[in-house]
Parts: sequence; structure tokens; C-alpha cells
Amino acid sequence: MSRSIYKIIDEQIKRWEIGKKEDKPIHEFVNIITISRESGSRGYEVAKKISREMGFDLFNNKILEAMVETSKNSRVLLETLDERGMNIVDDIVSNFVNEHHLWPDEYSKLLFKILTTIGKHGNAVILGRGANCVLKNQKTLRVRIVAPMTIRRDYIQKSLNLNKGDAHKHIVSTDANRAAFVKRYFNSDATAPSNYDLMLNTGTLSADKAVKVIKCAIS
Repeated sequence: MSRSIYKIIDEQIKRWEIGKKEDKPIHEFVNIITISRESGSRGYEVAKKISREMGFDLFNNKILEAMVETSKNSRVLLETLDERGMNIVDDIVSNFVNEHHLWPDEYSKLLFKILTTIGKHGNAVILGRGANCVLKNQKTLRVRIVAPMTIRRDYIQKSLNLNKGDAHKHIVSTDANRAAFVKRYFNSDATAPSNYDLMLNTGTLSADKAVKVIKCAIS
């Protein structure tokens, strides 16, 4: 884990601690956008733009994985809520596990708790990692970004400097791995429209227009 990721986590903890000291009821400031995306659909670009415009914290794959790793040896991340809040987190995780008939290992338990903790603090955009499966309350907007294969392939080909065939293989492999992750840890279908509140096609919408639609949806 790089020092920059450690720094991001430390800064995040400090922001959460400051918010806790303000003694605001948790439900008043929870506001979460989860973004799931097809490879090459510019979902990461949309996530960065919406987090910047809304002033929300952005949690991507690297940050979430670093949080899981950090939490294996320290409970600091999970103790940024008061006792009442942590009881709520434990209840949500327990109910989710029972509802989806899961047998969670250490990794999945920590991931569930971290996603739920982020959800209870609010003001965040969570990219991937099945966050839409765990955070389904009325304060969460679950977004899925898609695009036609030809457009995604062209985007990956240019951004990663690949030939057309390798770009296609990259997309198929990435999408399969993401779907397998969601199926394994959440027993859910990453592609099912019913798992989202809003689906946006960046084949017809620019990233900026997608952000505008999301902002309208949460206003």
C-alpha cells in the first residue's frame, strides 16, 4: 500500500471524526451515490466529476481495498461512529448476510462493515465493490454506467494503447471479474437493472451530461 493511500485514509478518518464531534444525527447527513460500471464506459470519469461537483468523498477500488487491509489490524476506521452507530452497522451487516444466505469470510465481513460505515457517514461516491448491494436505503442513489461494446472498445484501445483485439479481451475479462466478485461476495447479479435506481448510457450521453442527470436525480 503506497504512502499516498495511507494519507488519504488518515485524512478521511479525520474528516469523519470532526463530523462525529459535531454531534449531528446520522440520518440527517447520509447522502451516498454508488456507481457500478461496464469496462470502458467512463464510469470512473463520471464518479470523479460528480464527487468533485457535489463536494463528496470518492472511494474507489484502491482506497476501499486499502481500508479493508488497514482494518485487519486496526479498528480505527470502524470506530469513527459512536456506539449507537456501530450497533446500526453490525445490525445492517448481519441482516444483509442472513437475507442473502452468505457465509462471509474475514475479507467480506470487513468490506461489508466499511461500506456500511461509509454509508452512515454519508457525503460519498463509492465506485464499484458491490456497494449498491449493501447500501439500498432511501438516502442512496445506485447508478449503473453502460455503453455499447464498440464505444467501450475504442475508449480502452486509446486509453491503454492496445490493439482492437486486446482491448476487447480486456473488457470481457474486466467485466467478468467484476461480475464474479459481486456474485461471490454479495450473491447478486452485477448486470441486473433491478439492482440500480438509474442506468446511464455514455454511448449517447457525455460524462458531463451523465453527471447532470445524477445531480437532478439526487436533488
